Amino acid sequence: MTSLWKIIMHLNAKAFCFIMLLTCAAVGLYCGYLISKPLEPIKDGSGKAPELIQPPEITLLDFVSNQLASSSLVIPVDPFRPTIEAIFTNAAERAAFIAALKKAKEDAAGLTKDKDAKKKDPFAHLRKKEKVPGQKTGPGGRPMITPNLTYQGFIKRPDGTEAAMFYDSVNKTTHFYDEGNKVRELDIVSADLKNAALRMEDGSTRSLKIGETVQLTPIEAPPEPPPAENVKKPGKKMTAEQRAAWIAKRKAEAAKAARKKDAAAKAGKIKKR
Repeated sequence: MTSLWKIIMHLNAKAFCFIMLLTCAAVGLYCGYLISKPLEPIKDGSGKAPELIQPPEITLLDFVSNQLASSSLVIPVDPFRPTIEAIFTNAAERAAFIAALKKAKEDAAGLTKDKDAKKKDPFAHLRKKEKVPGQKTGPGGRPMITPNLTYQGFIKRPDGTEAAMFYDSVNKTTHFYDEGNKVRELDIVSADLKNAALRMEDGSTRSLKIGETVQLTPIEAPPEPPPAENVKKPGKKMTAEQRAAWIAKRKAEAAKAARKKDAAAKAGKIKKR
């Protein structure tokens, strides 16, 4: 686009306008020639009319039109349910239909005889967490899990201390650990911007690149944290009028307490005299 713009900028404006005028004049002359000599119209019987291309059939229109046929307007019959004719002609079917209708109304209105029906959770069996068959459990009865440590970064503090950042899959936390310290009982041998060396439980050294994960010996899953205590929510903010009334009330109480204190002090002086 830039090269095309440069070519246009370097064109001769007069020559360009002259060429455009010639082009317009040529187009006008050609159009006038076509108007002056129109094509001969087709005469009746002089020749064969051109054959038109037959459009393809749309089967969707046939399908829609067939829906209006008398055979397609028949109500389907469910063999597992009684028909309307059977309900009104057979006494047993009619009684069963009325009983089912009454029960449905009572259930919808909450008048069911089973008081515990509302308390039952129909999805309880789906939320129940069953133990995986063959899963090992620890001494506390909790399942065994495999901790994963992921090397995620490196930092060098102003005092020269080097620290490596690891993600713990059990606690789901990310912390910096100084060289020489331990992360899940593994010694951090060294760490830099690319790799971190860990001394494994068997005494071997394992090098991890940033983003790599190492699996440790399975341990028992930690207990679930206790539910947080209910914290009282702060009350609603007072309006300007309520705040002014509250301040006035506090001032009145303070003035009353000061008057009592002065009265007690005067009574004490009188007794001393």
